[in-house]
Amino acid sequence: MDRLSFLNVVMEVAGTLNESRKLFLKNKKLMFSVLVFPLILNCLVYLFNAIAIKPEITNLILESNLLPMTDPSSPKFAIHLMRYFADFRQFVSSLYIFIAVSSIINLLSVLVLVHASALTHKNDSFKVKDFPVLTLKYWKGPLVTSFYIALFSLGYWFLFYIIIVSLVIFSTKLNTVGAKVRALWILFAVFESYLAIVWNLSMVISILEDTYGIQALGKAAKIVKGMKPKLFLLNLFFGLLSFGLFQILRLIDWSSSFPVILTTGLVFVSSVFVVRMFQLVTYTVTYFQCNQGIDAEAVSLGDMEYTKLSSTTLMGGLP
Repeated sequence: MDRLSFLNVVMEVAGTLNESRKLFLKNKKLMFSVLVFPLILNCLVYLFNAIAIKPEITNLILESNLLPMTDPSSPKFAIHLMRYFADFRQFVSSLYIFIAVSSIINLLSVLVLVHASALTHKNDSFKVKDFPVLTLKYWKGPLVTSFYIALFSLGYWFLFYIIIVSLVIFSTKLNTVGAKVRALWILFAVFESYLAIVWNLSMVISILEDTYGIQALGKAAKIVKGMKPKLFLLNLFFGLLSFGLFQILRLIDWSSSFPVILTTGLVFVSSVFVVRMFQLVTYTVTYFQCNQGIDAEAVSLGDMEYTKLSSTTLMGGLP
């Protein structure tokens, strides 16, 4: 890609981001309602989970500190060890519940936000109170598609861990393994941004059309041709934004008071959620751009067919 082409792609990315931003200003009541309400739900789930697991984390830390100071042959060591595993099981169970509830909320958030973005883009009128019915009606497609995407993503990163284990086993210089792992992680993360083009677009298709699962993934791969450079840069932009938020989270002093950690985590969860939702709005805009390109191509092919038929008919009329 030469410099001029790259600049054109960057301009297209900026145009898509600007058009997505305008959707929120075009129908403020609808767009901000479907963004703020799921955001509040996510924050409430996070707060409830953080407060619920705080005693479990405290007990885990306490038991893990007591184990090294206890004689392994004494009965107290077995008691502390059993308490540690019990607290750990309870912590994992609470974490699973939190992940399940958050996943359901995120799926419903994606559903209503993509529908709201599509309706706003097409200037269709719709009431916010009708969205619960809409959610219950169209939940199956996004659920099936997200299941396939999760499978592909797990398989992709499972391959990454297989390569990492192979590097550790067969590496002769262990001091260079860390650098190789970081370089490989960057490579896998960048390539996942390319794969996520089809994954994200298939989610939009499964919501706005009666197509889901493998069919939605196949259709996304078909209609996205010509848009991949722009969407790849978009994914890199949102990926770097999320990575920056994670790096800020690493700067937190975890020895601070619990309210400080709780507030920081709340801001982080909210920021990541907003970034993800805005990314899906940009993919909704891209979906309509892809369909416009297909419609224009169909019209062009129709004109060519009409011209060819007219020429044949005219020649058939000549002596």
